[in-house]
Amino acid sequence: MNRNILVRALLVVLVLFLGTSGWIIDREVGRTFSDDPLVWEPEIAAFERVDRESPPPRDAILFVGSSSIRFWDDLAKDMAPMNVIRRGFGGAKLSDLIHFTDRIILPYSPRAIVIHAGGNELTDAPGNRRRTPEKAFADFQSLIALIREELPDVPIYYLALRPSSLPDARDRLLQRVREDCEAQPDLHYLDAGAGLALADGSPNPRLIRWDFIHLNREGYEAWAPPVRERLLGDLGPGPLHPAP
Repeated sequence: MNRNILVRALLVVLVLFLGTSGWIIDREVGRTFSDDPLVWEPEIAAFERVDRESPPPRDAILFVGSSSIRFWDDLAKDMAPMNVIRRGFGGAKLSDLIHFTDRIILPYSPRAIVIHAGGNELTDAPGNRRRTPEKAFADFQSLIALIREELPDVPIYYLALRPSSLPDARDRLLQRVREDCEAQPDLHYLDAGAGLALADGSPNPRLIRWDFIHLNREGYEAWAPPVRERLLGDLGPGPLHPAP
């Protein structure tokens, strides 16, 4: 093939790729900043379709929350021998989890629930209607109360937000959540973020993906061990079902 033609073809492919990627990123950012939980309906419906086709095991540990759970591709391996169900989606907020509780939390009859959400509410990016830490905490309380109506005795763990570029808002929310966990039976605060931060408390860029937001595989390898150690110590390995 003529070299000039090849170069032009590669440039066209690159432009198409960048244009498509930009559209996808813009769409995902728009959904993350939306106040309407129904923007996540396709993801929730996909979970339900998977559940019908391949029912997950009972008595597993349910991990539910935002994209940090969604991108945890090796969660089952990282938590072995405990069986887990992974239900993370998009830029989920605590208010989104409230809306979809009856579809992605209650149906699984989990032996424990791990929640990781609350960071997207605090983001001060342009276009986001930022919540205060107090509003995010109120949503956390509402979510716990909703779960407790149907699952009064199931241990619930709040997996603390990772080190952030907005430490003040993050710390205010986490302080309220920690105090609430200390005051309630079977509600636990799980902070596994120490290995993800630099000496000054800021996120370690070596553990972050190209998007400067989410953990890369090395980041998950640092995050997973304290989570596994805590859950295994508290709950034991559990039933020996195959992980979904």
